[in-house]
Amino acid sequence: MKLDKKIVLFIAGILISIGCSWLFARKIEWSQLNVAFREAKYIYIMPTIIIIFISHYVRAVRWSTLIAPVKNVTVLNLFSATMIGFMANNVLPARIGEIIRAVIVAKKEKIKMTTSFATVVMERIFDVLTIIVFASLLFLFLPTETSPDNRRVSTINHVEASTEDFKTQDIKGKQERYPSDINDERQTDAPNIIKQLRKWSIIMAFFGIFAIISLFMLTLYPQKAGSAFEKLLFILPQHLRDKMVNLLHSFIAGLQILDNTKHLIWIGILSLIIWFLNAASVYVLCYSFNIELSFAGACLVTVCLALAVALPQAPGFIGVFHIATQKSLDIFDVGLSSAQSFAIILWALSVIPVTIAGFLFLWREGMSFGDVSHYDEKAPE
Repeated sequence: MKLDKKIVLFIAGILISIGCSWLFARKIEWSQLNVAFREAKYIYIMPTIIIIFISHYVRAVRWSTLIAPVKNVTVLNLFSATMIGFMANNVLPARIGEIIRAVIVAKKEKIKMTTSFATVVMERIFDVLTIIVFASLLFLFLPTETSPDNRRVSTINHVEASTEDFKTQDIKGKQERYPSDINDERQTDAPNIIKQLRKWSIIMAFFGIFAIISLFMLTLYPQKAGSAFEKLLFILPQHLRDKMVNLLHSFIAGLQILDNTKHLIWIGILSLIIWFLNAASVYVLCYSFNIELSFAGACLVTVCLALAVALPQAPGFIGVFHIATQKSLDIFDVGLSSAQSFAIILWALSVIPVTIAGFLFLWREGMSFGDVSHYDEKAPE
């Protein structure tokens, strides 16, 4: 039955990636995409890669804080396992990189497998909580007006205010270079979308506050709080309830590893730094394509990507990553060719260097790809 479920999830992931890739590729105008790539300022590529790697390093620091009460593991060893895990997510199905990195640390550091997995579960739950807080805060600061330089229609309006000759020449030049951006008839109504997001931020803030209070309750009163949460799951189907209970127990076990609430607060701060850096990589890369996006806008793109990559999909987040980036930029009236070229480059910078680094760390650990590809079989039930 377990094998059947894996196959179903794998097929579903492939189909989702194929569908998203088709949605992304069907509107590509290759000549305009080529122009966007040619005119991009690649000086911002290296800073973007550096920020991405710093973000992953901070993840390793956070992991070391989580696992410190059990054993002092060097950040370098955890960074190595983290990069190998991300590499595995990029080339293997079902996001088994999360399992692989937990197994690597458990085997190398002589830690109980269940303890190592508990820390990984905690990491992901902290990520979810951080995204909720992140999203609820950023929606309040999103500007209701998009940048004129991003708007498809405003370019023509600006030209119409000039002389007739200049107007004709400028429109002709822009149509030759970016006709998909000038003639794109999509109506995003960005101000109204952002206003709706602000309304949702109130709901998300409520869930964020509830989640933070729950986190401290589970830390201070694990047995009582755990029993209370189990009772709240009665509305779920039995098979889903069992999974949620197992996840809850893993999380409580991980929380019990922490010896005080100071650790909890520090982990929360590190989680915010991680997602701040993720947004910073988006923000910096925008300069490559002359996309005028506020930092709050970059945060929104980051949140959309985080939600999108949580879906079942093919290894490497192909298709889903691209369409999520394009659609989130569309909120800010970014031209189609600019948004698509940005999505392709951001995906490449997020996946290719990390995959290469993962293989290098795999070599450093003296392991082969064949060794780690079967580590998912060692996951605790």
